[in-house]
Amino acid sequence: MKRHQFAVTQPVRRTSVQGFNVWAVSINLLLLGALLVMALRVVPSYMEYLTVKDLITRAAGEYDPRSETVTDLRVRLAKLLNTNQIYDTSIDDIEVYRERGAIVIDANYEKRFPLFWILDGVMKFEDLIVETAPTGRT
Repeated sequence: MKRHQFAVTQPVRRTSVQGFNVWAVSINLLLLGALLVMALRVVPSYMEYLTVKDLITRAAGEYDPRSETVTDLRVRLAKLLNTNQIYDTSIDDIEVYRERGAIVIDANYEKRFPLFWILDGVMKFEDLIVETAPTGRT
């Protein structure tokens, strides 16, 4: 090859551009939207459940069987629920009773909420049973 001659090059092949088409993008957006709606429906109920669980545990821990009655415990629970703006559970839904020398607080409940169109979601919270320390006989 001489200085002034140019090397013959092969024409550059252009590869086709690959990616998402309209249908793939719309299906992905639909799935993302469905997950977002589910999260927005489930998370507030779950956060309220965690608050109720904390309130029940705190009320049972602060209960003094020597100076308080079961009615005092129910009043404290009602005030705590009202102060923390708990709307899924009322004091009427919580059972407080004596069993084997201890006070049992049973606050199990379920939450139903609309999910999509005619589909409803149900969350059952069945671990909200707390016992206070048993009272000894003196």
